[in-house]
Amino acid sequence: MTGSPTAARQVLTGGTVLTMNARRDLIADAAIVLDGPVIAYVGAASGVRVEPADIRVDCRGLLLMPGLVNAHTHTAMGLYRGLAEDRPRSGWAPARYALPHLERARPEDYYHGALVGAVEMLLNGVTTIADRGGSMDVMAEALDAAGIRAVVAHTLHDIDRPLELERARRVLARWGTDPRARVHAGLGPHAPDTCSDALLRQVRALAGDSGARIYIHCAQSDLELATVRARGYAGAVHCLHGHGILGPDVVAAHCLYLGAGEIALLAATGTWVAHCPASNAKIEARIAPVAAMLAAGVGVALGTDWAPTNNTMDLFDEMKTAGLLGKVAADDAAAIPAARLLEMATVDGARALGLADVCGSLEPGKRADIVALAMDELHLHPWHDVAANLVYAAKGQDVRHVWVDGRRLVRDRRPVHVDTAALREETTRIWRRLGAAPRDPRARG
Repeated sequence: MTGSPTAARQVLTGGTVLTMNARRDLIADAAIVLDGPVIAYVGAASGVRVEPADIRVDCRGLLLMPGLVNAHTHTAMGLYRGLAEDRPRSGWAPARYALPHLERARPEDYYHGALVGAVEMLLNGVTTIADRGGSMDVMAEALDAAGIRAVVAHTLHDIDRPLELERARRVLARWGTDPRARVHAGLGPHAPDTCSDALLRQVRALAGDSGARIYIHCAQSDLELATVRARGYAGAVHCLHGHGILGPDVVAAHCLYLGAGEIALLAATGTWVAHCPASNAKIEARIAPVAAMLAAGVGVALGTDWAPTNNTMDLFDEMKTAGLLGKVAADDAAAIPAARLLEMATVDGARALGLADVCGSLEPGKRADIVALAMDELHLHPWHDVAANLVYAAKGQDVRHVWVDGRRLVRDRRPVHVDTAALREETTRIWRRLGAAPRDPRARG
């Protein structure tokens, strides 16, 4: 893992560019010029002169689009992929999402887990994430090394375990809250059922002092709903509202169990929702009322949540899942158009994370977070509707190249800065130490 973004001018030429700008321009035979970490030009290839000192990248046959934005994830938990299958709701709630061997993991295990998760997402075209969890002081270092753009938040709760407020303050101090920094910090109160009223008020005060955005789970389980009602609140959103944890600087993940008036309250306060349909279906057998939220004016972005309840960090898959399950939940086959789903994973994801001026679209002055997909795969032909192809046909496996801050991190579907074989060996060593090394299905006997 090396270095800072290149300062050399790069010219990506010959591809088709989906800008996701305000006009949603689609430009054939296009060029993008990268001046260090910043986009300097997006337009027709004929409008660019390639100088001898430039790095020219031939993008013929590729679709260039903004890197995807994952608005809610727990990157390091890819270590536990495949260990939480087919549980009933009751199998999750009492254990507070406990996973096998979780209590014996070391902080350095999460460093390697975060690297695995970040590289997986980069290979799938995700260039920006909102990551929260315990040991974030360790995991954030791995995310920085991976080169991904990340908002990091150390989890805070004080009802079912000790409060780690000073650890969260150290993450804030280490990374700051400047959205222009590739890695910067937010605040991560866990959920209204695991945070006391006093802690929620304390988080709002700290957000005001530090400028940090707030990332919280909300209305994610029937147990949570029962808990907040026992405390006298009509619902989880009402609980958060009572302590100032709603607003345009708040991203509320999940929002499955919403009572009367709560969608209107989310809309009126400008609170963002991070929709994680695959995880929601797997844990709660439930889908958030996204069509109703959108109709009411709630801002919605997309997240993968974590690998134990998604099994993949592929936001292309998540767009498709959100579209299909959203139609079923709304009992309306016309609900949530493909173009809107694509916005949730790009421009709206950037807005939710406070990064509207940084990423989410390909425009001069924004950071060069770019994904190049192979257009010639048979499952992507023909290209009658670009949004529909990207949402319902494309896969992370179609990604060929990825840039973050102008630095090419994936080239020809291979990470250029991380030894993936060594990462696999490290995760195997971790599980051997934990006494539960996964069995390779390719092995004999």
